[in-house]
Amino acid sequence: MNENSGRSWRGRAVQGGNARETAYQILRDGIIFLDFKPGEALSDKQLAEQLNMSRTPVREALILLAAANMVVLRPQVGTFVAPIDVRRMEMEQFARCAVEKEIVRLCCEKPDADLQWRYEENLRAFAHYAAQEQPDLRRLLELDNDFHRIAFQAVGREDNYFHMMEGLQHVERMRVLSNLGMAQQETLEDHRSISAAILAGDSENALRHLETHLNRYRDNLRLLEEIFPAYFSLG
Repeated sequence: MNENSGRSWRGRAVQGGNARETAYQILRDGIIFLDFKPGEALSDKQLAEQLNMSRTPVREALILLAAANMVVLRPQVGTFVAPIDVRRMEMEQFARCAVEKEIVRLCCEKPDADLQWRYEENLRAFAHYAAQEQPDLRRLLELDNDFHRIAFQAVGREDNYFHMMEGLQHVERMRVLSNLGMAQQETLEDHRSISAAILAGDSENALRHLETHLNRYRDNLRLLEEIFPAYFSLG
């Protein structure tokens, strides 16, 4: 396996970054993984103390997060974690689906000799963590992302993967909620179907299974809005 394949793409983004970029990635990660929940107030002073930074890079990071619709800046009131925006989530997922379908199509045309054991290793690890009574949300999402990353690596387009992932804000939060509130058997079976079709060079079925998989959030959305209503609106 590629020596970087087990590392989170988020870790890559932080490496070598300046203080503002580091603060941005840490806070973004905290919002995605619900360390900071929708509606929660964010104090630049407290965050700067926690991150052992001055307040300036933290303020700049919060402005970047506001531009990415991850936080809401209310003058004279405060800064708050933004709710999950369903409309923006759909925009993100539409763009992701278009990119990833092209990558999978290319992967089916030029199968990589290492694909089978890399997929098998990923599926075994995902099944292990999904079966835990209290699943590790970060590890599950990392393994889910790594599964999709494999095809990008196989066709020499890993930079496209990183670029795609940087654009996913609300989609990632939705995926964490899904990991928290729902069983992961469907995700595991989707991954098995996608990888089996890719390994067989069957682009028609690989694309069909991928599209079903990436659009499954629509089926989950209503249930998650019922379980976590506060995460979808800002009071």
